[in-house]
Amino acid sequence: MDENSIPWTRVAAFVRQHTHDVRNDLNSLDLETELLRDLVTDLEATTSIQSMQKQLRSVAMQLRTLASLFHEVQPMMEPMDARSLLTLWREKHSAMQRAPEVKWIDELGEQEVNADASMFARVFLELLTNAAAFSPGAALTVSARVEGQDVIFELKEPKKSPVDPSTWGQPLHTSRHGSYGMGLFAAKRCMAANGAAFTQSYDESSGCLISRIVLGVI
Repeated sequence: MDENSIPWTRVAAFVRQHTHDVRNDLNSLDLETELLRDLVTDLEATTSIQSMQKQLRSVAMQLRTLASLFHEVQPMMEPMDARSLLTLWREKHSAMQRAPEVKWIDELGEQEVNADASMFARVFLELLTNAAAFSPGAALTVSARVEGQDVIFELKEPKKSPVDPSTWGQPLHTSRHGSYGMGLFAAKRCMAANGAAFTQSYDESSGCLISRIVLGVI
């Protein structure tokens, strides 16, 4: 089979199965280390075993998260006030341990949208988490407004220097050590499944990275 023509469904199925098998092996090793810890009395050895267990469980969790990103996106959409999604974004922000400073701008009316609120919540949290990690200390602006028949949610994130987000969230095309873009990859899939447009661009005039979600009103 031509490597350039392998269907996405087969790639996804392979990743899900392979990560499942590796996680089973990691779980077996975790059980072995648990037994070993019960047998060992030396304090230094016990500490080392505990460190091994922590690493094994961390890798298993990473693989589980990876596999979840390759499942088919099946939104449970329902009509709701557009403002309820902005409220949900604020709730996700309030629940963060190290929440960045955010200025909230609500210019919505009584518009309704059709959406899966849980998926929007995950995307909102992904954007806030990324902003907190890559623009520490920056004051963010989150706005919601209506343009024509669309509701627009927007996050403005000040940057110290220009960025090019054109390749972000494409783990099968670009990646670097410790950063694979899987979170943005999942966010794009979630928004597409909801019929929303998700874009990121750098605005030179304001020096901000702008993340925008556009969702049609009903």
